[in-house]
Amino acid sequence: MARPRYVVAWSGLASFALMALLAANAGLAQQSAISAADAALRAGAFVRAANLLEQQAKAGDPEAQYKLASLYRLGRGVEQDEAAAFRWMKAAAERGHAEAQLNLAKMYLAGRGVAANVAEARAWLAKAAANGRSEAAALALEIGQQPRRETSKQASAWSAAVAPSTTGPEPAPGSAREAVGGSAAGPARKDVATGRNGLPAVLDAAWRGQAQALGQLIAAGAGLSVTDEDGNAPLALAAAGGHRASLELILAAGVDPNAPNRAGETALMLAAGKGHTDSVALLLARNAAVGSRSASGETALSKAIRACKVDVAKALIGRGARVAGTVEGGLTMVMLASAFCAEAIALLDPGGASPVNAVDDRGRTALWHAADRGNGAAVRALLGKGADVQIADQQGSMPLLRAIESGEKEAAQLLLGKGAELDRRSSAGNTALMLASQAGQLEVVRALIERGAAADLRNEQGYTALMLASAAGHGGIIKALLEAGADRGLRNKRRQTAVDIANASGQSAVVELLK
Repeated sequence: MARPRYVVAWSGLASFALMALLAANAGLAQQSAISAADAALRAGAFVRAANLLEQQAKAGDPEAQYKLASLYRLGRGVEQDEAAAFRWMKAAAERGHAEAQLNLAKMYLAGRGVAANVAEARAWLAKAAANGRSEAAALALEIGQQPRRETSKQASAWSAAVAPSTTGPEPAPGSAREAVGGSAAGPARKDVATGRNGLPAVLDAAWRGQAQALGQLIAAGAGLSVTDEDGNAPLALAAAGGHRASLELILAAGVDPNAPNRAGETALMLAAGKGHTDSVALLLARNAAVGSRSASGETALSKAIRACKVDVAKALIGRGARVAGTVEGGLTMVMLASAFCAEAIALLDPGGASPVNAVDDRGRTALWHAADRGNGAAVRALLGKGADVQIADQQGSMPLLRAIESGEKEAAQLLLGKGAELDRRSSAGNTALMLASQAGQLEVVRALIERGAAADLRNEQGYTALMLASAAGHGGIIKALLEAGADRGLRNKRRQTAVDIANASGQSAVVELLK
């Protein structure tokens, strides 16, 4: 019997609505991941940002691809890789991302991650201009004014001046772009002769730590204010590379040791973040300011702690670096140490100059951050300094709940041993027992039961720990909960029992346990 037309039409509409809903949900998930990555970038958590962006980039999100390319180019959260930066930038550009199209053109001009190709650069500049990037149109016009008979080496020297960059201020006087571009500038100076990687020679020598070549360039009159696309002058590149001999030459030439790059990072910050102890010592001896802050509020000390460079952190504190300072997000030095470097906690005197129970802008303590990272050594150190296990963040998540959510069993056990409130609820109404039961953390579940955690509490959806374990198929946990007296007859807000949930989830073995 043929189906009535209106039934077919309704079926089609329903399918269309379902597909639209799924697409909308996927879009929201992408936006959420990008927002989380942006927050991680602002907090300086570059590894987390890179991981979040990579997931979305592989799923085809052009914004994520563009931002991931920038991280590969800068070497933040990932190993610096020009080829990978090019691949992701091209992927974003091919999906119509205007900023990626502009930066891809610059990469073709500079030969960054790909062989220099002016024709390809022109093509991508045209696309970026069509997408509203006025800078692309201006750059295309500038290319058109270059002599067509130039050699590839000359083209590379010029294109180093327009290497890819994220949005930011125009180069300062003496930058690579100003030094090479425009007929009014006169002939190219020695400091902008091209090095092997397309950088001006003086930058290339500083970056590679080639002190002899750098000394010759300086003696020949090379300017030391020339910068790369991120505003890094020779001083910054030598510091980041830990090239002390090159640093000595540059500082001896009278360069300001506190000159920042576009991100507001000084040479001391860059050397500290890489753990170059000798370079840090030299910069401190030349009166580099230990209290300077980058655009995101980072200091040399915060960068050393993030990278867990304890010797550098000790040297900075010895020269007056503020252990009580905070960075973006209200993160204290103790919080950074709790997340990244337990060994540094002892240097920071938590409980003294930097209170151990201070909270960041989200209400999170150092102990919360240690639990989030599963840093057992930091949890022990903080508990020894009197850290309060009961302080919850703005979402109602105290350190114990966060440790369980993050799958950090050792941290959870340590917090349980210090009397963490067992039945404290998160904003979703979940207790530690519920979270551990859902995550399959049998040892934590047993520890919670032994300490008297209530087995039959419900979350906002009416789920008990037994229901959550049943949905996930955690047989061992189900047995432990039943032995503790968990009520298998309770129902959630959808009127489902644990058996109903197990049946709906296809957990046949669990169904047998619950009968």
